[in-house]
Amino acid sequence: MTSDILSFRRCSRQYGYFGNDGFVPAQATQIFYGTIIHQVLDRCHRHYWGFAGHPQGTMPADADVDQYFNDVQNALKSHGVRPASPAVTAKASRVLRIFNRVEGPTLYPLIRDTEFRLESERPQYVLRGVVDVLARNPTAPSDPAQMEIWDYKGTRLPNLSSTDMRDYIWQMCVYAELYRARVGTYPARAILYFLNELDMDPEPMSRPLRAVHEVTFTTAGVQQALSEFDVTAQAIIGCRANSAWPLPTLNPGKETCDICDIRWNCPSPTTPYQVRLPIV
Repeated sequence: MTSDILSFRRCSRQYGYFGNDGFVPAQATQIFYGTIIHQVLDRCHRHYWGFAGHPQGTMPADADVDQYFNDVQNALKSHGVRPASPAVTAKASRVLRIFNRVEGPTLYPLIRDTEFRLESERPQYVLRGVVDVLARNPTAPSDPAQMEIWDYKGTRLPNLSSTDMRDYIWQMCVYAELYRARVGTYPARAILYFLNELDMDPEPMSRPLRAVHEVTFTTAGVQQALSEFDVTAQAIIGCRANSAWPLPTLNPGKETCDICDIRWNCPSPTTPYQVRLPIV
């Protein structure tokens, strides 16, 4: 999965414990936030398209978004995935309601598919990805070359020169290649939507400029991304074969380290963490 590639690139040691060995993190803040964002928006999309008895073309109201949020949150709790604090829950719920009001009326009618699964065989592995939204161009609704792929990120827009942004763009380029392998052409563009840019006071009534980053595709850019992903995939294969997960070569960032359960004995953390003993 492309998500495995990105997780390994962020911190190979953390990926080894939680992505490969199957340990469950005690603090699942990032898992909770990202999962609830994606699953609630998927229900909003389906609401508009007439699933679960709703008339097709009906926009979800705030009360509908809140109901979907509670349903998903309860399902996550049953699997041991909880937010770190009530503030995280409140922020996710607020951002989702704003997105639904700001983007829903324009985006939902254009959606062709959600959770759109793609895969392609590489020389030594199968590369899979899941596109959050496949949206059509209203002027050319059946032209595969005019489709957009949307990917929701539960963060703020990172610095355009950061490693996170570079990896996000490469991820979209890989999706473009998987899409081409399936339909014969690249999509028109990818839309990276950074939902935390909606977390403003007062609440925005239209899309903030920083909420969206558009990615266009060239053959050279796509091939560069595939080459980088191939290198990372080979590194993952090598680590699995040797049962060794080294420290990342690049700083994974304080946010990643703060929620990591193995930070206490990490030889090279972003911030030194003092070992805490249990209270008796």
